[in-house]
Amino acid sequence: MKFGIDIGHNCPHDTGASGIQQEDKLTKEVGEIVIKNLQKAGHTVINCTPKFANALSDSLRQRTEKANTEKVDFYASIHFNASNGIANGTEVYALTKKGSEVANRVLEQLVALGFRNRGVKILNFFVLTNTNMPAILIECCFCDSPIDMAKYNAVAIANAITKGLTDKSGDSKPQTLVVKQPTFLKPSTEQVQNLPAGSCISLAPGNYPILNSYFEENHYLVEWIDSSKANRREHFIFAGHCQIK
Repeated sequence: MKFGIDIGHNCPHDTGASGIQQEDKLTKEVGEIVIKNLQKAGHTVINCTPKFANALSDSLRQRTEKANTEKVDFYASIHFNASNGIANGTEVYALTKKGSEVANRVLEQLVALGFRNRGVKILNFFVLTNTNMPAILIECCFCDSPIDMAKYNAVAIANAITKGLTDKSGDSKPQTLVVKQPTFLKPSTEQVQNLPAGSCISLAPGNYPILNSYFEENHYLVEWIDSSKANRREHFIFAGHCQIK
């Protein structure tokens, strides 16, 4: 899978929150480990963090343009919160169904480290509204909270994020899509907004390896092992034309 990892801030003219520790320092520590973890697991990783920006708006634009240009499959922006020194805990933001699924997995893993569960939330962050793929923004914990900073461990947090990004929370065993008659692979509603007309792909009968599948309204949403079909990994296929083994 091809991940876009955005190490929050860490770019001149775009610096993070101040607290007991600096957000820039924490996101860099955690983000670099996440990238290494994903690469060791065999995934392709695009570091979407710019080196310099004229302003915050330019920094955000560069991050999303990098992800879109590289056509990553999933985008994750890593941050640390700050408030009043009292607020604490972890929260994850997402706008799409797939993003929310992954957000819940990441949140579950971070909460297991002892951080308070602040939930999966919806907010129109620039990096979520301007990426062409499912995306999440992770607020690992509060950098100005004595409670959270006492629990801070870069390796543990990075490992939790990595597991949330890659674990299917169930059967992660490779599956086989058995196509019984000529049919089509269709884009999801989220995907079709960024695709030209006629984006369905003909699919001949046969057996096809897939990573995962989800049943949804008489269709399977199947996750391909690569982006070879229409440069995307997820496709809908009519359940009556196929079988999952």
